Amino acid sequence: MKITDRAGQIAPFYVMELLEKARAMEEQGEDIVHMEVGEPDFATPQLIKDGAARALAQNQTFYTHSLGIRKLREKISEHYAKTDHVDVSPDRIIITNGSSGAFLLLCATLLDKGKVLGVSDPGYPCYRNFALLVDADVMSLPVSEDTGFRIVPEQLADSKTVPDVLLLSNPSNPTGTVYPETATSALYDVLAVRGGVMISDEVYGGICYGKRARTALSISSDIIVVSGFSKTHAMTGWRLGWMVVPEVLVRPVQKVAQSVFISPPSISQFAALYAFDVADDLERMRKTYEERRNFMLPRLRGLGFHIPSDPEGAFYIYAGIQKWGLDSMEFVQRAIDEAKVALTPGYDFGSFHAGSHIRFSYANSLERLKEGCDRLEAWLGR
Repeated sequence: MKITDRAGQIAPFYVMELLEKARAMEEQGEDIVHMEVGEPDFATPQLIKDGAARALAQNQTFYTHSLGIRKLREKISEHYAKTDHVDVSPDRIIITNGSSGAFLLLCATLLDKGKVLGVSDPGYPCYRNFALLVDADVMSLPVSEDTGFRIVPEQLADSKTVPDVLLLSNPSNPTGTVYPETATSALYDVLAVRGGVMISDEVYGGICYGKRARTALSISSDIIVVSGFSKTHAMTGWRLGWMVVPEVLVRPVQKVAQSVFISPPSISQFAALYAFDVADDLERMRKTYEERRNFMLPRLRGLGFHIPSDPEGAFYIYAGIQKWGLDSMEFVQRAIDEAKVALTPGYDFGSFHAGSHIRFSYANSLERLKEGCDRLEAWLGR
């Protein structure tokens, strides 16, 4: 069997490989503290699960409209009006098979051979892989503590190559950085003048500490926004997201969606009708993440990890390991083998900080995070 060059270009997703290794070790009786995977440890709110049970009882198990059920699209429209005071027509909202489904559809619609996707480095690894699947090029835009781990307008204005599509993560994975509205607007202004399209990934939008990140839809209706229920609502396995696109893109995206997915999962959609009625559950989860963050930051700094600024959103800490003189891949492999703590190497997020940084996920109980830090302290002391 011949494997295509395109498949060969896609790098391993190390966090998933480490998660699988951790689970295999657990099957052998090892106790592993998980700080690698970005998956909420909370149960899906009961009201949403009850909605799924009703949908099953009513046999709502058939294909839905390829754009998603109308009532859910209306609920999302109402959500934007209530939280951000932005008028978004349900006709511009497309329900997707997770936010990953949205990125796949957008890359298939907007990119092809010779076109360029711009992403931050470090940044979420799957963005570049979606571009590679459609034979597009990837433009890595290095970000560092000097810019608050944000892409800045000068990187676009001074570049000979302007990406056809610029993809922002707000709040970001892996750094927890939040782009204020002024920063997003400045990037959009430079990009729009040079004919580029902006996508704002807002899947962590409901998990912020301090001032909430406002949607990029407040800046322009030409900005594409991707969001979903996985992170904020603890619904990773339900595989349900959405995107808001300009009217001109609805039909092109729909044609791809009809061929690739047919429709989003029916039960998940009917359950998500209740996702906007669980505000108390969402705030409880957000406050718990904040409590964990507030524990992890001083503890990790005390152990010697370099964390220049506090993450403002999501549930990650991006930390420098320069003190120990180890490559991040060696660091995380030894941490799981010797300390029984699973972490993610910087190689998952690009090349700029690949060997010198690791990512901690605090989507785990405070008790387990304390245990993990105790194990790291003992291991690093050795």
